[in-house]
Amino acid sequence: MSYLDHFLKESGGGSSSTTHTNSTLAVNMQPSQQNSQHVTSTSSSSNNLTNTPMNQHNQSLTSLHQQLAHQQIQQQQQQQAQQHQQSHTYSNAQQMHQMHHSNYSMESEEGDVEDNRGHSLSSSKSNLSDHSLSMHSVMMPKQKVHQFLVRTFSSPTKCNHCTSLMVGLTRQGVVCELCGFACHMICCQKVPTQCPVPSDQTKRPLGIDPTRGIGTAYEGYVKVPKLGAVKRGWVRQFVVVCDFKLFLYDITADRSALPSVHVTQVLDMRDPEFAVSGVRESDVIHAAKKDVPCIFRITTSLLDGGPSLQTLMLADTESEKAKWVVALSELHRILKRNNLPNTAIFRVKEVLDSTLTVIRSALSALIIDPDRILLGTEDGLFCLDLDRSEIARIGESKKVYQLWYIAEEQLLVILCGKQRHLRLLPIRALEATDVEWIKVAESKNCITACTGIIERGPQPVYCIVIALKRQNTSQIVVYVVNRNRSRHHKMCEFTVAYPVQSLQVLSDLRLAVGHQSGFTAYCLQGEAQAMPLVHPENQLNNFLAYSGVDAWRVIEIQSGQAHGEYLLVFQTLAIYVDLQGRKSRDREIMYPAVPTHITYCDGHLLVYSETHLDIFNAQTADWVQSIGLKRSRPLMNNGSLSITTFNDASHVIYLANMHTRELLNLAPLDRDGRLKTKRFSLRNEGSRTIRASTDRRSKLISAPTNFNHISHMGPGDGIQKQRLLDLPTTIETADQTNQHRVSTMRHAPPPPRAPPRPMMHPHNGAKRTAPARPRDQPPSLPRSPSPLGSMSSLHDVLKQVADMQSESRQSVASNNSSSVSTPPSPTNDRLSSSYDS
Repeated sequence: MSYLDHFLKESGGGSSSTTHTNSTLAVNMQPSQQNSQHVTSTSSSSNNLTNTPMNQHNQSLTSLHQQLAHQQIQQQQQQQAQQHQQSHTYSNAQQMHQMHHSNYSMESEEGDVEDNRGHSLSSSKSNLSDHSLSMHSVMMPKQKVHQFLVRTFSSPTKCNHCTSLMVGLTRQGVVCELCGFACHMICCQKVPTQCPVPSDQTKRPLGIDPTRGIGTAYEGYVKVPKLGAVKRGWVRQFVVVCDFKLFLYDITADRSALPSVHVTQVLDMRDPEFAVSGVRESDVIHAAKKDVPCIFRITTSLLDGGPSLQTLMLADTESEKAKWVVALSELHRILKRNNLPNTAIFRVKEVLDSTLTVIRSALSALIIDPDRILLGTEDGLFCLDLDRSEIARIGESKKVYQLWYIAEEQLLVILCGKQRHLRLLPIRALEATDVEWIKVAESKNCITACTGIIERGPQPVYCIVIALKRQNTSQIVVYVVNRNRSRHHKMCEFTVAYPVQSLQVLSDLRLAVGHQSGFTAYCLQGEAQAMPLVHPENQLNNFLAYSGVDAWRVIEIQSGQAHGEYLLVFQTLAIYVDLQGRKSRDREIMYPAVPTHITYCDGHLLVYSETHLDIFNAQTADWVQSIGLKRSRPLMNNGSLSITTFNDASHVIYLANMHTRELLNLAPLDRDGRLKTKRFSLRNEGSRTIRASTDRRSKLISAPTNFNHISHMGPGDGIQKQRLLDLPTTIETADQTNQHRVSTMRHAPPPPRAPPRPMMHPHNGAKRTAPARPRDQPPSLPRSPSPLGSMSSLHDVLKQVADMQSESRQSVASNNSSSVSTPPSPTNDRLSSSYDS
């Protein structure tokens, strides 16, 4: 009676305050009030209202109880309607979270929770009109459960369950609307159901599980070089050491010094070359002298056999630097001690460096065989022979946007030209010059294209699908590859009412067309029936439609289950759906940074960004590797060949899978473990010949290939005066060369020669005798001149001149030339004249 007396005393002032006081009483004093109500109603019914004042008092109490019961019933109905509406609109709230909770903060949410706690206590499921029930059992507070909604965070947020970062650009995690508990989507099933979570079951804000390698271990603020150069200054960043990775976030002034949700750089501690150390003053010559003791360096691998990636960080004080070095070193020691598996998949190998100028404008590439690469540039198409170190231009100087290769048909598909035409080129055009380019009709303004199998059988039939830009629409044309002269013919065409963003031929012979906020599959056999790959009842359908993200590609997941899956890759995230388009997994692939390109290679999703390359396992959605390739983009459709920039120079790299055979034969490493640089020579189209054999070595050992070694003789006609001869490279060509040179010598007029020496060499195997010319004149011989002797000596000289001409021809043919043009020495002339006389 005390609670009711107090209430009557307080309610005597007027009826206007009665309603407010009733609601307050109903919230704060429900158990005692209901007990008093039960006792009062029982006594009033037994006394039969004999006393008039007591009767009036009982009537007022009865009306009061009725008002309280009516108000509580209304509140109960309103609360049930709200709960029903929340459960009914759960999926809609997930999709519209960006409008209401884009700037979500834990503090504001906790404030809302405090306001909702008192309101939730007034919504007990009781029937106050039934006075026969016990009020104690009915009004006991029911244990609350979490009400999770998907949220997008605008700054780095840790999971309250596993303490790891919730990485992603959108829909990073879920938040309980009642207690504000935030966690990953996959962690919400492991969270205790009691709301709020008891304090003894919550994890610390910082902690790491060394056996699984998850959790946040350390965080703080550092400064890094601006644009990678110390001389350009330092910028402040927020660093989180989580899951044995270092996440670096930019801090912008316009966001009140809050870090951005986009990851600027990722450094993986599982890298085999990971190391942390201090620096010397000679290592950072552009840094201020007072900052050198506060700078530490983190080293990770970049190129296989090439330079490493070194990231400098500047702490606020020298003690802070020591804390960072000790913490990172200890974490790396724990990582090594627990033998956590290295999940890396690819090694980065350099193919071409900046010394080859054509790679600066490279747009696309193809691997033809282990020794040859096709490179599409803004200046045309080039074929690079890695074995011969030669580069040759193929066709005209037209801009090449994209390349496809149908190996079974030995056919290249090229998107080129200012008007983006599609052309076909047989593969033999790389070895011969008389091959014509085949222009595909009606391919002007081609947006994108793809190749695939259109009909299965003993000999599969391939097709080429192109999307053409039209006003407010797109036209899709399907061509079938044949063996005719034109190598293609049109199969069908149809128009879609949206701009096409991607094309893919699926394994079930359907065409997947990517457009804004979704994918649509068309059956190419028969009528082009459209089927969305995201079901209208899918919870993500409204989110995709609202956000308007671009659709980049479809990946078919080959799982062991009877039903298949599709991984739909969008601009901000990748989701899993079944063949009907319904959501098949709660887990989604979240990109740590804004992607510039996304490709698929060997079962892994390659996400390119401005600062690094992230690799995800498409089967399990695990983030397995991160490579610090800056400003990289793929040249091939699968990303095996990419172009990147480091040290302000462009490099073409090859992503070599560690678990499969490599597709390229690259140069081996030198003694220092560095790559051997190659110098490519330009090969003219006229000298291009068909390679008949893979063994291009000469039959002769050490056969000369060029005569660049005689360039030291200087300018002028000194080289021409030496009468240099081209040595033959094979035995067969030696005879042909000799016969040609002998015929040339026969028609050439003989040069004027001085009287030769009388000593002759054998000619054609016959020995010629000449008069003996003793070196010392015998004293007994007479010295008187004779006219007859002079005439005979002149005749012999004429005959010797004729023999010398024939002998010179023989000596040239046998490459054993004697110096026949050398004039005789004065001593020999003197001895000959004295003897003749």
